[in-house]
Amino acid sequence: MDERSVKQKGYVPFLRQCFLTASVAVNIIGHGCVIGYSAILIPSLRKADSNIKATTSEESWIASIAGFALILGNLIITPLMDIIGRKKCHLLSTVPILIGWFLLILAESIQAIIFARFLQGISMGLLGPLGSIIISEMTDPKNRGAFLTCVSLSLTIGVLMTHTIGTFLSWQQTALVCSFVTFISLNMIIFAPESPSWLIAKGRYKESKDVFFWLRGEGPEQEDELEHMITAQKLIRKSSVAGQKLSVRAKTGRFFRYLGQTFKKPEFYKPIAIMFHLYVLFQFAGINVISSYAMDIIKQVVGPDANAALLMVLLDVERLICNILAVFLMKKFNRRTLLFFTGSICVLAYYGKGTYVLAKQNNWLPFDSQFIPIFLIAIYMFSLTVGISSIPFAISGEIFPLEYRGLGGGIGTLPLSLNFFIAIKCFPVLIAAITLPFTYFVYGSVVCYCLIVLWFILPETKDKTLQEIEDKLRGQTGEDRRSSEPLNGKVNLMRRFSSQIIIH
Repeated sequence: MDERSVKQKGYVPFLRQCFLTASVAVNIIGHGCVIGYSAILIPSLRKADSNIKATTSEESWIASIAGFALILGNLIITPLMDIIGRKKCHLLSTVPILIGWFLLILAESIQAIIFARFLQGISMGLLGPLGSIIISEMTDPKNRGAFLTCVSLSLTIGVLMTHTIGTFLSWQQTALVCSFVTFISLNMIIFAPESPSWLIAKGRYKESKDVFFWLRGEGPEQEDELEHMITAQKLIRKSSVAGQKLSVRAKTGRFFRYLGQTFKKPEFYKPIAIMFHLYVLFQFAGINVISSYAMDIIKQVVGPDANAALLMVLLDVERLICNILAVFLMKKFNRRTLLFFTGSICVLAYYGKGTYVLAKQNNWLPFDSQFIPIFLIAIYMFSLTVGISSIPFAISGEIFPLEYRGLGGGIGTLPLSLNFFIAIKCFPVLIAAITLPFTYFVYGSVVCYCLIVLWFILPETKDKTLQEIEDKLRGQTGEDRRSSEPLNGKVNLMRRFSSQIIIH
């Protein structure tokens, strides 16, 4: 085989990983459409010719109800990921959002709109932990960071698409266009394979090998990674009572004992603590707040004379460019470096915007210029999209051990869902109670707190295999890992451990 044929063959697994990532990314674009839709819908309902009118409270529910429904989606997907597999769950996540779009097209009341948004929030909750897990389990560690960054990039594309289309079309027509995005993703998911990690966890080793090599190619590195995964799962299955026939009472008791033991393990509670602070940071950094209330925020910060619709679309374009930049930065820089650099800029931008608006409200400014607030918002958007909106989704797909990836991913995403609701619902309430400047100071302080905690607990995961990250969280050293390797290079024979011999 000539050199050109070898290179072409090497690109095939990469292209397959690209297709797999695209099936997730297109689905997430539909979720970005949901997030950005309220910025189009709410101003449309305020128009004099609108047949549906909403109070201020109802407007906040329209924007935030998806965050409340996210929690329900998280609770549903947590057990399903491990029971029916990643692919079937991925297919399931497209159903509520499609129903939601069609209900919005036909809606004739506020209640119908809120219910449709609630269904769409369930879909977002279903895909929240699932999307990152699918990408992380099925892509090469060297490209995993860039592929995982597509999660935030896809959200950005969805928001930009909705804001742009909604500028020219009615909110019903915008909903119709957005529904096609999810329909396309549904067709792509049908042709995607099941996760090899899930197949390994279920003891389906032959299928897992076929899918793994189909996705990743065959070579010493891939064989070693697959062998290590299979070995680790065989040991876990041997130490469990998998395959035993137990009564419902025995299974229930065993489940609760399992939960009690799991929550005591560092490889479980450490990722939970990390993801809690990452997701609180993500939501209070305000990426979904500015997507939902874009025009209102621009008018308050820049001024009532600002072309809010144009600036909203320009900010979305900046967000898209920065997200594309983040894909390359994730390959070059460590996760921690990007997170703390952009997080610090976000805090400074929050305090800067708050100080500017406070000075403007009290006539402390020597001159009034739209350039300063637009610059502050642009810097703020840069910090959100380059690191803060990319890192949490990347790490969420990397940090949970395979044994707890469904349970941990579901529980770990609950803070994302809860704080999505809190951050968006409370934003207009806080503005009314303490004014916009002090709302910015509160949100900036929450971001600052999360950064301080993460400085001490967040490990570096760049370019590490999922098994290496899992071993590190367990506190397993390199010597421990070497002692668990096969004596003769084969998985299914006798293996050495520190004080015992286990026969497979």
